[in-house]
Parts: sequence; C-alpha cells; structure tokens
Amino acid sequence: MEFLRFGSSIPGEYWGCCAADIIQNLNQDPDTKASIQLVSGDGGGPIQSNGKQAFAGPTLKDIFLTRIRIGTFSTREMPNHAFFVIMNDSQCNSAIGKKWLALMKEQGFEYLRTVNNSVWNVNNHIFVLIRNCGPNRLRNVFTPPKTWTDLPTVVPETYTLLGDTKALSKQITDAHVSIWENSPKVQILSEDEITKAGAPVILAGLRTEFPPEPKHKREEKMAKRQAGELPFQPSAGTQHFY
Repeated sequence: MEFLRFGSSIPGEYWGCCAADIIQNLNQDPDTKASIQLVSGDGGGPIQSNGKQAFAGPTLKDIFLTRIRIGTFSTREMPNHAFFVIMNDSQCNSAIGKKWLALMKEQGFEYLRTVNNSVWNVNNHIFVLIRNCGPNRLRNVFTPPKTWTDLPTVVPETYTLLGDTKALSKQITDAHVSIWENSPKVQILSEDEITKAGAPVILAGLRTEFPPEPKHKREEKMAKRQAGELPFQPSAGTQHFY
C-alpha cells in the first residue's frame, strides 16, 4: 500500500499538491502486519514523536487509518484533505478488495466514476474521500471557480445537476464530522513499539539519484558510475512517504 501526494513523481522535480493524495496498491489484506516510517512531505526528513523516529502501524489498516488523518508534513491531524483510490473490477471483487472497500466506505469515501482502462481494457473504479470537516471547512464544496463557470459549457457537469448543492454539501460535511469524531485517533508508534507488535520495520522510500535532467548530464553520470567514480548517492531531500 502506498500513499503519494497528488501530482508527485518518482523520480521527478514536482512535489505535488498537498491538498490531495493518491492511495494505491491495495492488494494485501488490511490486517497484514506492516509499518511505515513517517517523513515530511515529498522531500523532507524523518518525523519524530517524543524524541523518537515516528512510524505508523502495526498493520496496513492502522497505516491507512493514520495516514488519512495526518497528511504528509507532520503528525498533526488534517481534517480538510482529499484522497483518491482507483481499483479495477478484479480488485473490487476479490476478498481482499472487499475488505478495503468496506473500510473506505466506513471512512466516508464516495464512488466517483468508472473509466475503461484503454491499456488493459478493464474497468477502473474511482473513489474519493473529500473531507471537509475542519475549522476552515467550505460552506459548499461543489462551487467551482468563477473563471471555470465563465467558460462555455462543453459537457454536462455533475455539480450542475445536483440541485441545491449547499444543502447537499452540508449533509456530506455533517456526515464527515461524525466519522472524524468517532474514528480511531492517530496512532504514532516508535520503532520499538512496531517490533513489539510483531510487524516489520519499514523505512520510507528514497527517490532515485537521477531526476529529470539534460541528456549530457545523465550520460556524464552514467559514465562515472560505470567507471566506479560515482557511488549511489540520493541527493538530500529526496524521501517520499509510503
């Protein structure tokens, strides 16, 4: 299971948008023993809690429940945030997929749309959690920017067909507030606590040492690597959160 900031790339230069994350690779049972080191954003260092390296765990379900509450910068709770999940037919119909779907629905995820994957010719179902229950919550999450509505209509858009979107937005927000208040609080563990729970200690990933760069620079690096003059050395600030 991976959480990636929306729009980030591995490797890449752009760090993505801190308003939304993509959750992917939900192919393991939520009850699987697991942990993940918490790091700050796409490019930050390890996060500490009580003077120790912070981890989420000790199961994939615990990581999921923690990660959808804290964002990517610290262990501070973030009640206004968005998460996207895409699962294909076989995933949704598998025993493991059904567990994830039940957990997602319990936490307020909504079905958005289905798209046929033109590469594999399978149906991919898009789910989204748009949580709007913090102090800076919006009165109407269905209000697009005026610069968008000023443009000519090309296809029917969902928000134009919903009727009183302010009332609907309030109903959704009220439901999310209830879910937020009654869901498990953030559980931040130390490495020792992860080990004691019988879960593996898993560190956050590192981006490759080769970011987007001019061809001649890449070739220079590769030549030095082949000559043994350039050991693997990820540059500072290349950690991302899994």
